[in-house]
Formats: sequence, C-alpha cells, structure tokens
Amino acid sequence: MLHNSESLTATADYAPPLLVALANTCIEAGRAIESIRSSDIGLQYKSDNSPLTKADLAAELIIDQFLKRYNIPIISEEASPQLFRSEDFKNSAYFLVDPLDGTREFVAGRAHYTVNIALVMHAYPLIGVVYAPALNVLYLGLCLGDHGSRTRVPRESALSLGRAWKFHADSMLDGLSASMLVPEQHRIQTRIGNSARLHALVSASHLDHQTESWVAGHPIVERSDFGSSLKFCKLAEGFADVYPRFAPTMEWDTAAGQAVLEAAGGIVTDEVSQRFQYGKSNWRNQAFIAWANPLFATKGFVENNATCDGDIQASNLPHHRQVYELIASLADKSS
Repeated sequence: MLHNSESLTATADYAPPLLVALANTCIEAGRAIESIRSSDIGLQYKSDNSPLTKADLAAELIIDQFLKRYNIPIISEEASPQLFRSEDFKNSAYFLVDPLDGTREFVAGRAHYTVNIALVMHAYPLIGVVYAPALNVLYLGLCLGDHGSRTRVPRESALSLGRAWKFHADSMLDGLSASMLVPEQHRIQTRIGNSARLHALVSASHLDHQTESWVAGHPIVERSDFGSSLKFCKLAEGFADVYPRFAPTMEWDTAAGQAVLEAAGGIVTDEVSQRFQYGKSNWRNQAFIAWANPLFATKGFVENNATCDGDIQASNLPHHRQVYELIASLADKSS
C-alpha cells in the first residue's frame, strides 16, 4: 500500500505555477468586470431569462484567450456549452468556467459575484479558483486525492494533499506568485462545528421552498445569505457548516467552489450522499448539500468520502499517473 503523501507529492509540486496562472487570469477578468460596473452594463436576457451583461462577455474573452494555450476543452457559460455533449467528458480533463457567477448580484449592485475557473478530470474537480472582484478576495483549492480510494473517516487534523488558500487585495498588489502559496498564513480549513447547532448558508437570489424545508428540518441555529460560489468558499474558510441547494444550478456554477471546499476539508454530496460529480446531462446539476465537516453528512457518505485523506491502493496508481501527467503538462504551459 502506498500512501498518497509519497505518491502525489510530485504532482502537488507541479501545481503552483498552474494555480498562479489561473488565479491571475481570474484577477484580470475581475478588473474588466469592475471597469464596467460603473458604466452602462449592457443588460440583456438570454433565452432562459438569465441576465447577460458586457461584464460577462469581457471576462469570458479574457479567460478564453488565456485557457486556449492548454489545448484541452473549455466549457464556459457564455461560450455555447450546448455545442459539447457532457456525456463525452466523463473520462476527460477540461476546464469549467463561469466568467461572472452571480450576474443577478452584479446587476443589483451587490458585491457577491465571482469569477470561477475549475479544472475537472474523471468527473471531479482537481483545481478551483474563485475570485470576488468587488470584495478583492481570492480563493484557491487544490485537491489531488482519489475518490475511489477513500474508504475511512478522515482524521480531524489531516488535510493531506488538500490545500486551500485565501488571499486579500493587500497581499496581491502585483498579482499572485508561487512563493505566496507556501506561507501558512494564507491557508484555510473548514471548521469542525457542532452537529446539533448548524450555521447554514443559503442563496441570496435563489432561495426556494425545498431549501427552506431542508433548513426547517435540520438543527439550524443561524443562517446567512450569500450570492454566487462564495457560499462554498465561506464554508471552506470556517465561517459556517452547511450549504443546501435545491434550486437549479449549472456545473460551471459549482465546480470551482467545490474544489475549494473539498481542498479545505469539506465535501459536496448529492441527495443520496454520494460525492457530487460532473459531466451530467446538459451540464445541469441536481440538488446537492455542501458540508464543512464531512462527518455531518449522512452515514452512507463514509464509504465515498471526498476529503483528500486516506490511502491509495495500487490499483489506483494509473489514475494518479494521469493526474500527475495532466498537472505537469499544464504547468509547463502556464508561463
């Protein structure tokens, strides 16, 4: 049996240049969004009645131009995702992009909108970058563990190869650099919490009856409203315990946030307590529950726990070689 700290260290060592490149691209896209915020945002509505602005398109252009260097598929909300069959990507690596997550928040003049980039492989997010330009806050997540090998409850203190970071504007005046990923002061981790007294996060713009019912049926003693993928990030940094979501979402809405949360020690599950995965029909998500502490999820979850802790069986080593080769190849193209 080979422990993941021995088998995946090389992969983790290759990741910083890629993380930094994706983060700085999100920051650049965020600056474009902010430059439009105080002008005519060019509001229009798409066929599904969701809003679209000049800021969405400006951020999309910046991200798309950068990601093309990697020569892997880019699935983005504003780039005709219907041209791609999600079923064809189950065993592939690709980027999921939401250039402006929380457009309704942006249009309403609120600050809870983000720029999201996720790297997905074998139906699960490996890397997530979430930048909130109005708040000047950046979240990063790197989760290289193998979902197929995690068969035991994680230890409280062990994040293993899950690494998540939070940066504020004053630490990124000249952009992010790889050296900034080393100091511990920027690392974040989910909280242990109290299963009898939960703090829940709910959507500021999409609160529905099912979510209200779920909250009413659980020991929620505090709740907070946030827009966009910030809800995942607030769980990741230890602010709250759970984020239930029953209203519709798309895969680009959640992948980056899921990566950040799971890298920080949390878990996102579906309604039957299986780890939430990607490549679903038409890129459309079903209901999910995001937890800061995996032990608070239902019992069936233990057999499929998504923390980046646990041992790697020899049968899983080919998968890890593929992850290593992917990260290494993308890192080489990041400069």
